[in-house]
Amino acid sequence: MKKFSLKVPATTPFIIAAAIAAGTCQPLLAQAADAATDNSAGDNQAATFAEMFSKGKVGGNVRMIYFSTHNNFFSSIDQDTVSYGGKLGFTTATFNGFSAGVSGFIQRGIGHASDPAKVDGYLGPNVTAMGEAYLKWQHEKFDITLGNQQLEVPFAGTYDWRMAPQLFQGVTARYGDADNYVTAFRMYRYKSYIDNTFTRQTTYNSKIDYGSLIGTQETSGFWGVGGERSWALDSVILKGQAWNMTYLDYANLTYLEGQVAQKEGDIKPFIGAQLFYENGSGREMLGNIRSRVYGVQVGAKKNSITASLGYDRIVPDSTSYGNGALVTPYAHYVGSGPLYAQPFLSSTQDLGAGNAYAFDVNGALNAQWFIGGRYSYMDLKSSAAADSIRQSEYLAYAIYKPGGALKNLTVTNFIALQSQPGQSRNYWQNRLAVEYAF
Repeated sequence: MKKFSLKVPATTPFIIAAAIAAGTCQPLLAQAADAATDNSAGDNQAATFAEMFSKGKVGGNVRMIYFSTHNNFFSSIDQDTVSYGGKLGFTTATFNGFSAGVSGFIQRGIGHASDPAKVDGYLGPNVTAMGEAYLKWQHEKFDITLGNQQLEVPFAGTYDWRMAPQLFQGVTARYGDADNYVTAFRMYRYKSYIDNTFTRQTTYNSKIDYGSLIGTQETSGFWGVGGERSWALDSVILKGQAWNMTYLDYANLTYLEGQVAQKEGDIKPFIGAQLFYENGSGREMLGNIRSRVYGVQVGAKKNSITASLGYDRIVPDSTSYGNGALVTPYAHYVGSGPLYAQPFLSSTQDLGAGNAYAFDVNGALNAQWFIGGRYSYMDLKSSAAADSIRQSEYLAYAIYKPGGALKNLTVTNFIALQSQPGQSRNYWQNRLAVEYAF
């Protein structure tokens, strides 16, 4: 099973990696989403219908991604996979509030091994896919998007580290700005990183989860509402968010989070708390679901340096799927979402219930370099009878943007090592990505 753990939406790999390194603070997710929106046709106005297309913009990226894996998920299998590809898209100008966008994605391998076991399951397949194809209407702070689109909500983000991001087909409405907004959405179909088309399946189906309990069963998608609010007071900044999502035939999820941070000073401490409450829904294809997760995060920021300690308590429940783990149909084996405590090479909610911890430090050395490191410990068990995995992970990463004539170039490198007392070997992976955006 080829898990990975990127948790923020698509803009550029630098923004993605920086947000990951910052501990997946949900406000960063919203800002990145707005950055993507700001790059659309919203500020490019057309006076006529013809100008809507003549003033449109072509954009995209070219990427090369290399994963070097040793003892893949504690097996004896090593993998070295290099692929190239990218995105080509067109966004119209805005005419009477309307705009549209289309994009396509391609992925091709370079000298892949003939043994499929030695090829990363996400970088390996050839992909030639229509991506976004949407119509958008915008008026002041309100917009509505219909069609194939990126979606940036908890546990259903774009997670654009791979060549082709996961996308969703449906309708989204949003009102507000980066710090204060509400959104509602209804999604009917989903396209994973390795699919060429949209389907009614999820990451729990057998194409993503090789040990799937549900095979190729389909669902009718999901819907949800939520938003964020920020208050700047005299000495502190308060941030809060609330979400309710229904994954049809899986579960209903409520997610609440709040943070208070010192507004001024050389060192700005902050503290946050989060709550996840989930019950089964509809056919309950994974069986009984009852998940309760409570988290707290403390940290401080000095200039560009941020340090944080995160903890999540996943309450064990022997009668529930995964011993009480969260069910996330669009983040399973993909990312830990907004959980405070998370590893990089795997996802917290896929490891069971118990206690999870993470300590993260990151910062910008200068305008070109952003570096960081993280240690996480997963004291989790997938069933009441199982032993805790007691997993330690050590992560180091660096992001380089040369600027100047090469301002559109980004190079990122992440290296992580996992160990578990019950495993005879350590699992580690190096991920190198080079992107040129245009």
